[in-house]
Amino acid sequence: MKRVLILAVAWGMLAAGALGQTPGVTDTTIKLGSFIAQSGPVAVIGIPVMKGAQAWYSYVNDVLGGIHGRKIQFLALDDAFNPANTVAVVKRLVEQENIFALVNPLGTIGMAAVWNYILQNKVPVVSPHMNWLTLASPTVSHVFALQPNNESFGRAAAQYAVLETKAKRIGIAVVEDAMGTELLNFALDELKYWGLQPVVVVKYPGTETNFSAYAQVLRQSKAEAVLLFSYLADAAKLIVECDLLGYKPQFIGINTITLQLFDLAGKAAEGVVFPGFGTDPQDPTSPAAAKMREIYARYYPGEVMNAYAMIAFVGAQLVTKALQDAGPNLTREAFIAALNKVKDWNADGMIPPITYTPDDHYGIKTLWMNQLKTVDGVRTAVFLKEWNWAANR
Repeated sequence: MKRVLILAVAWGMLAAGALGQTPGVTDTTIKLGSFIAQSGPVAVIGIPVMKGAQAWYSYVNDVLGGIHGRKIQFLALDDAFNPANTVAVVKRLVEQENIFALVNPLGTIGMAAVWNYILQNKVPVVSPHMNWLTLASPTVSHVFALQPNNESFGRAAAQYAVLETKAKRIGIAVVEDAMGTELLNFALDELKYWGLQPVVVVKYPGTETNFSAYAQVLRQSKAEAVLLFSYLADAAKLIVECDLLGYKPQFIGINTITLQLFDLAGKAAEGVVFPGFGTDPQDPTSPAAAKMREIYARYYPGEVMNAYAMIAFVGAQLVTKALQDAGPNLTREAFIAALNKVKDWNADGMIPPITYTPDDHYGIKTLWMNQLKTVDGVRTAVFLKEWNWAANR
C-alpha cells in the first residue's frame, strides 16, 4: 500500500508538471486573455473589439463544439487605455489566470508598456489591434501581427498626399504617444523621399479635449492636405474645429478613421480619405459579411456590427484556425508552428490575404483606400483603390 501511494503521488506530480508546461490548457478548456479598453476615451473602439472577438469565440463553443473538444475561455480585461492599467492587467492574465495566449489586445501604448514582459515570458500574441511596427520588425517568434503596421499607414498617408492630391503644402496633426510618434517618423521619411517636408506639424497630448487652437495653427499654415495621425474622437474634434473656421484641406487619416466619423463630426467628415484593410461588415454583396452579421446578431441582437468588431472577429478566427491546426495535443510550440504555416488566408474574402513564415509575421500588407462621401443622401465609405507603399516607389 505504501509503495502504491508513493507511485500515485509521483504520477500526480508528473501529470501536474506536464500540465504546467502548457499554460491555460486543460482537457476541457483553453484560456485566452486580452487587454481591451471598455471604459475611458477609447471605449468607443474597445467595446466593439471585445464584442467582435467574443462573438466568434462564443460561436466556436456553442455551435462548432469548441476546439478538439475544448471550450474557449476568453478573458478580456478593461485597461481603460491606460498603460499603467495594462501592466497590471497583463501580469494578472499571465501570473494569476495562467493564459495560453494573449489575443485581440487593443492599443499600441499598452503593448509598449508590457512589451519586455511579453518577450521575457514568451507569451504568444496573436492579432493585436494596433499598428506598432515593433510587433513584426524584427520578427518575434511568438508574436503574430494581423492588421497593417504604422510604417504602412504613415507612408501610405504621405504618399497619397503627394501622388493623389498633388499637394505641395502638407501638414500633419499627430497625437503624442507611441503610435503617433511612429507614424510621424515614417511620414516624414516618406515625404523626404519625394523631396518634400511638412509646412506644419501639430502635436497634441492624448488627453486633449479642445482642438480650437490646433485648428487655428493648421489654417494659418495653409496646408492643402493634412495627415491625421489621430484616434477617432480626436480626429472628429479637430475636423469640426477646422470646418468652423472655414478651413477645408484634404484630410488623410489612418485606420482609426471609419464611417463612424460621420456620427461624431457630421458634414465636416465629408471627403476624408482613410485606409482600410477589411470588407465592410454591412456590405450587402459579401456572403462572408452576411455570415459574420448573423453570428454577431446571435450574441448582440439589434446591434450594428462595425469595422472594429469585424477585424476583431477576423482576428479571433485566425486564433481558432491555428488552435485547430495545432491538433489535439495543444502546446504553445504547436500553436506557433501552425501559425507559421498560414498561407494566403483571407477570412473568406474579408481581408487581403495574409501569409506567415518563421521570418515574416507582418500580416496584412496591402491597404484599401476609401473616402467618406454622401451618395444619394446616404453617408458611406467609397472605395478608391488598393495601396501598397513599397510598390509605389
